[in-house]
Amino acid sequence: MASPDLKSRVLASVAAIPAPTRGELLRRQAWLIAAGIAGALSVFWMAGGVRVTARPPSLVAWTGLGTACFTGAGMWFLFRRGRTGLRRGWASVLVATIVSTVAFVLWRHGLGDLYQLAGPWPDRTGYRCFAVSVATGGILLGAALLAWRRVDPVTPRLTGAAFGAGAGLASALLVDLWCPVFYVPHLLLGHVLPIAVLATAGAAIGAGALGAGRRAARARTP
Repeated sequence: MASPDLKSRVLASVAAIPAPTRGELLRRQAWLIAAGIAGALSVFWMAGGVRVTARPPSLVAWTGLGTACFTGAGMWFLFRRGRTGLRRGWASVLVATIVSTVAFVLWRHGLGDLYQLAGPWPDRTGYRCFAVSVATGGILLGAALLAWRRVDPVTPRLTGAAFGAGAGLASALLVDLWCPVFYVPHLLLGHVLPIAVLATAGAAIGAGALGAGRRAARARTP
C-alpha cells in the first residue's frame, strides 16, 4: 500500500503537468490531423497521384469505392470505444484490421480477375507500392501520435497500434488509386505489409508518446 506521503507527491507531480483546455486540445488535434492529411496527399501526388494506366475507368472507380468502404468500416471499428469509454481490446483491433484487409485484397483481386487484369507483373513486385504506402501512412501516423501526445496514459500501446492500422488502411486507399496491379503476391507485399508495419510502429512509438505524461509523473516521484 502506498503511503499518504507518496500519494501526495504523485498527485502533486501530476498537477504540475500543464493541461490544455478541451477547446485547445481539439483545435490542436484538428490542425495536426489536417496537416497530416495534407502531407500524405502531397506525397501521393508527387508519386503520380491517381493513375489510370491500362485500367478501364470503371475498374478504377469500382476498386476505389470498395476499398473506401472497407477501410472506412475498419477505421470505424478501430477507433470505436466500448461502453466504459475506454478503447476496445487488442482482439478488436486485430480483428478489425484483418477483416478489412482481407476484404480489400479479395475485392481488388476479384475485380481485376473479372477484367482479366489479375495476372503477375514481373517488373512490379510491390516495393514501390510498399514505399508509397509507408510514406503516406507514416505521415498520417505521426500526425495522429502528435495530436494525441500525452493524452492516453491508460492504453498507449493499444491506441498507437489502432492509429498505425488506421493510417495503413488510409494509405491503402491512396495507393489503390495509384497502383494498376491486381496480382495477390504484389498486393500482400505492397499494400498489406505496410499496414502491419505501421500498426507495429504505432504500438512501439505510442507507448512513449501517448503515455509520456504518466511516466513523467513517475520519474519525478522520489
